[in-house]
Amino acid sequence: MKAYEIMNHLEKYFPLNLQMDFDCCGLQIGSREKEVKKVYIALNADNETLQACIENNCQMLITHHPFLLEKIKNLDTSLHQGKFISTAMKHDIVVYSLHTCLDRGQNGISMNDWLIQKLGVHDVTCYDHYEVGKKAILNEAINGKDFIEKVKDIFHIEHLKYSKNTNKMIHTIAICGGSAADDLEILADQVDCYITGDTKYRHAKYAIDHDCLLIDSGHHLEVIIEEKLPELLETLPLEIAVHHSKDYFEYQ
Repeated sequence: MKAYEIMNHLEKYFPLNLQMDFDCCGLQIGSREKEVKKVYIALNADNETLQACIENNCQMLITHHPFLLEKIKNLDTSLHQGKFISTAMKHDIVVYSLHTCLDRGQNGISMNDWLIQKLGVHDVTCYDHYEVGKKAILNEAINGKDFIEKVKDIFHIEHLKYSKNTNKMIHTIAICGGSAADDLEILADQVDCYITGDTKYRHAKYAIDHDCLLIDSGHHLEVIIEEKLPELLETLPLEIAVHHSKDYFEYQ
């Protein structure tokens, strides 16, 4: 099938007009008319995933994070951006990204819907006017320390950080994958626990001061798209390969 047919199918769930002002979603490199038999799904658009796409005989790389989000200053092929573009064009690879379109989503299908549903909840709603972050009620209340272990187990996270006010019962939670630590200021009085990534020292203090358990699960939590996005493509006449991305950070 044509690349544009795959794009149109995905944009039924994640229309490009949902992207945030700073973002650059949609086609990154390549031709919409490209014939695609096999797609490669990955969290990141980088030289590692592009090479894996080529090695798996795929014609299209579909990612969450857009390649074009970083400003391009030159096309020096000895540097990462120029190498990525030249390699994609040499091998005629279509590169397509969804990012904040997928973060926002619609009709209960979005990255943060996928994340919060895994934790066993009901009454899911958006907590912000951008309709990105989600909050919900846990099906069963749980002690803070046990909830931290549950988060680690469900999302296969070996290491995470959290505020020290763990000795409390968790009934209500909120989650926003990626970097949304400042949302704590609107959530601290609404939920018992907030899960996000890229938090700072001041966020932990704020969480303790307002008695809201803060769990920093890392930005890599967004890797859930590698699990869920293939499900939306299953009805198409395509082969699908998945990258199984690792965190850019290593922890000891």
